[in-house]
Amino acid sequence: MARKDAKKAGQIRELIKKWDDQWKYNKAIYHEMTQFILGEQWKEDEAKLFETYKKIPLTVNKIAPLSNHLLGEQRQNTPNLQIEPSNDVDAETAEVREALIKEISLNSRARIIYQTCFQQATIGGYSAYRIFTKYRDVDSFELEIDQASFKDPTKCYWDLGAETTCKTDGMHSGFRTTMSRKKFRSLYGEAIEKKIGTMTTDITDTDAIAMSFSDELCITVIDHFERKSKLIKVYQLSNGKTVRGKEFSKLEKIDIDGNEILIYEGEPVTVLKEKEEPEYSITHTKWGGDFELDSTDFPSEQLPIIFVDQNSYFDKNGKQITRPFFKDARDSQRYINYLRTQMAYLIKVSRYDQFLVSKKNVQSNDTQQIWRDPATIQGGLLYDESPNGNVPIQLKPPELSQSLLLQYQEAANDIQVTTGMFDTQMGNQGNEISGVAIDARTRRGSFNTYVPFDSLNRAVAVGGEIYNEMIPTVYDTERVMSLEMKDRGRTNITINQQMDEYGTQIKNNMKIGKFKIRLVPGPSFEGQKAEGLDSMDRMIQKDPESFRLVADLYAENLPMPNSIEIRNRYRTMVPPEIIEAGKTGQPLQPKEEKPDPMVMIKMQELQLKQQKLQMEMQTVQIKAQEEAQKIQLEEQKLMIQSHLEGANFNKEIQQLENKKEESLAKLREQEMRFEAEMKRIEADLHMNHLQNTVKILTHQPNHFKADNHKEVSA
Repeated sequence: MARKDAKKAGQIRELIKKWDDQWKYNKAIYHEMTQFILGEQWKEDEAKLFETYKKIPLTVNKIAPLSNHLLGEQRQNTPNLQIEPSNDVDAETAEVREALIKEISLNSRARIIYQTCFQQATIGGYSAYRIFTKYRDVDSFELEIDQASFKDPTKCYWDLGAETTCKTDGMHSGFRTTMSRKKFRSLYGEAIEKKIGTMTTDITDTDAIAMSFSDELCITVIDHFERKSKLIKVYQLSNGKTVRGKEFSKLEKIDIDGNEILIYEGEPVTVLKEKEEPEYSITHTKWGGDFELDSTDFPSEQLPIIFVDQNSYFDKNGKQITRPFFKDARDSQRYINYLRTQMAYLIKVSRYDQFLVSKKNVQSNDTQQIWRDPATIQGGLLYDESPNGNVPIQLKPPELSQSLLLQYQEAANDIQVTTGMFDTQMGNQGNEISGVAIDARTRRGSFNTYVPFDSLNRAVAVGGEIYNEMIPTVYDTERVMSLEMKDRGRTNITINQQMDEYGTQIKNNMKIGKFKIRLVPGPSFEGQKAEGLDSMDRMIQKDPESFRLVADLYAENLPMPNSIEIRNRYRTMVPPEIIEAGKTGQPLQPKEEKPDPMVMIKMQELQLKQQKLQMEMQTVQIKAQEEAQKIQLEEQKLMIQSHLEGANFNKEIQQLENKKEESLAKLREQEMRFEAEMKRIEADLHMNHLQNTVKILTHQPNHFKADNHKEVSA
């Protein structure tokens, strides 16, 4: 609910006034350069002066195409935000966190915002964008992080004592939005609207300030962010962890023999070091007149109004002076307009008569008729003879002064020199002949244009830091999000997914962990990727076999949208050890090939079966020997008995011989079966050994001869 606080409102307006006074020159330059490049290049008094002399003020805007070229080049500038997680964060959670930050900061809407900031900064000298939270849609209670640019960044303000380039470390910042009274009434009520613009406050000269923020048609709403700090203690524990005051006070404490022992994640720890550090909190308030319309806490330690600098400097008084990218080219552009206007005037006042004749040469009526009508075509142009012999003299067409043309060329060249954007960089024919010279000129030009790209990249990186600080508070519930994963493309990922009923295990937990944001800038101009691809093509032409070693890098440089699948397919062509060697720069170590585990298991089974058969055969042979010995003993017994008794035991002996032969036959049959089975097992073992050898030899090519570095083929 809105509440009146005239004192606080006056203080905020005073802060804005101090900023406007300090920033007066920069605001004037911003609007002047924006009007000059995107609007009318003639000042009103200059245009009237030229019209007095009957000259038409002409404009040949050479800077606007350069600005459009830079803006188009910026669209190829793809900054890559990467995060460095702490050791207690698992790889999958870190990957999801990185994808979430990229989704917020590099989506299609954010890119448009960055383009707007880039155009404003290069033309006007600086720009800004803001970060805020909003509900996903009207029917949702899930918050998400969003950003927006400003139509006029001169309506923003910051703390004059801010130290960082993007001014997010100041103690306050904000922006002003002009709102019609009708819209204000619909949002905040008619009662408050009627009071704004007619009230007075107790602060000196506040009436004048207040009236500058509202009139009978509109009301200026101020979004003010105030940053406060307090000192807290930070403790370093014996297990290497660092905890802050609130977290430290929640640790379990036990007393052992009069000594207080802390328990951190189930293990006893002690405090090694402690120090005091500032902790920041931000309050966001909305103001209309002397009324505070709304107040909320902003979930970050940095101010969410990000200053985008082009290339400023500080004068001897400590004032920051912004420099638009085209500031030094403005005078050359004006000179070109003057020269074009003068050239047009000379052409306008020049005569277009073709001949210089005397009155006697066109005395007769017939001759006058011929000369008055230039469209008359005949074999010859007749004229009358004059007494003194004068004849018509043909006049040359009017010519412009060579000095004017030379001055025009010099002025056009000055624009290229001051911006560093030459004809070759713009795609026009320059004075370079060879491709090497063209590439060298293009690279030299890119060094100059890299400054505005780098300035925007810094602002994008700071935005990534703020997103990272906001994520634990904003994305604190389980939800499914569509994220662009590195190797899987766009995938539905569940964040803060509860894995058990007690909530002790959470997958992709966005509420914990410490991360650092760093920026890896993309190509500053489109030609860099083309040059890289061309260099790879030349390398592959010299050594076609090397393509298998750089296939993944080749795919990344292809000028194709949505090339994730192609890149992943190419990546399968490159041996993993080659990719790892590319990361570390270390030479490949000889790798011992391991046989196929399934083949080894099969071979072990066959060997066990072979051993079992051998044991069975030994058992059979022992039984056969025992049977033969038994028969032999019976034969000997019968022979002795026959000798003693004199009886005829030939029949019994024959039966024993038959039994012996039958036993030997069975033994030979078992031996033959054993030999056949052993041969089959040996054949299986040999076949498995060959299969294992083939698999080793046909492994992905990763062996190189020392002499010529060629792949060893199977």
